[in-house]
Amino acid sequence: MKDTNTSQSLFEPRCLATTIGSLPHTDIAVGTELIFESTPEIPAWPQFPRRIFQENMVVQFTEGMPCLVQDGDHIYFNTKAKHFTDQLTEFFTHYLAATEDGDPAALNHFAISAQYAAGFTQFIARLQEQTILRVALKGQVAGPFTLGTNLLDQDDRCAYYDEQLRDMIVKTVALKAMWQIDRLRPFAQLIIILIDEPSLLNFGSQMFLTVSREDIIGDLNEVAAVIHTQGGLAGIHCEANTDWSLLMESDLDILVFDAYDHLQAITLYPGDLRIFLERGGWLGWGIIPTLDREAAATETVPSLLLRFEKGIDQLVSKGFDRELLLRRALITPSCGAGGVLTEELAERVLDLLCQLSTMLRNHYGFV
Repeated sequence: MKDTNTSQSLFEPRCLATTIGSLPHTDIAVGTELIFESTPEIPAWPQFPRRIFQENMVVQFTEGMPCLVQDGDHIYFNTKAKHFTDQLTEFFTHYLAATEDGDPAALNHFAISAQYAAGFTQFIARLQEQTILRVALKGQVAGPFTLGTNLLDQDDRCAYYDEQLRDMIVKTVALKAMWQIDRLRPFAQLIIILIDEPSLLNFGSQMFLTVSREDIIGDLNEVAAVIHTQGGLAGIHCEANTDWSLLMESDLDILVFDAYDHLQAITLYPGDLRIFLERGGWLGWGIIPTLDREAAATETVPSLLLRFEKGIDQLVSKGFDRELLLRRALITPSCGAGGVLTEELAERVLDLLCQLSTMLRNHYGFV
């Protein structure tokens, strides 16, 4: 993990709340206001996957990739296209100009337009109307493994196994993060970029036996390095029983895990977790359920508080310092709310998130 030796590296969330990203809403203004109301200290720009195909998590961050073809609701790389090499060369020229020369025009080639992320455009517009300097702002981007294993070429081969495509995908992720930081920086003391990697749940399966830990860590570290260079914090959100030891070895600053259904997964690697926390890492406790409609409809602040404190107790029983765990705790939903939840249930989740964070901060003296 990069130690910037700045106020960013010294800041601790102390049970503040933020969101993973997606909402089931299609009214952009309504969804964006809900985010500001429920997570006022660390709001995240909202994704609206039910609004349009381009806001699908994978598609949303592909804008500007060379020789990417859209055929209805199907997208793929055509590496046999006549101008593939020229477009790839142009891509890397813009990448180098943005990262090494600080060229703003080159960075704009990696912009996320309103068509692909209406929530980002609305989020910036609302920030411009406000006079509050936020504690932090959060952005997000689909991770290189998730993009690389979900995008195919014209022959239905996984893009992650093509050296050129994989390199281009990693650099796209890094520059999409860099562009977000550039746009968000005027409005907050700290910018957090969360890398969404749901496909890492499949790492180690027979389907991806040839993918090594070094591959995953190297790709994530390349993205994290760009985020750190811009003064931001790099986090990751994964699902279920991901191999968290792999992520604890990376240069990431924040690990957001499903603390509602899969708390045990984060407790399996006490040695790695101890090193991660010692170098300043945060844990994002995804304690508000979003993957089960019944749970989202019936859980209460007291029941979630009890579940959170049991989780803290489990880690304390393994030798972790309770106060440190609480200071480094970020409170989040277990996953994006734009999947199985209705708008009403998503709003209930946001209300639970806000209330639980407030209760924890009051209870532990963090206000």
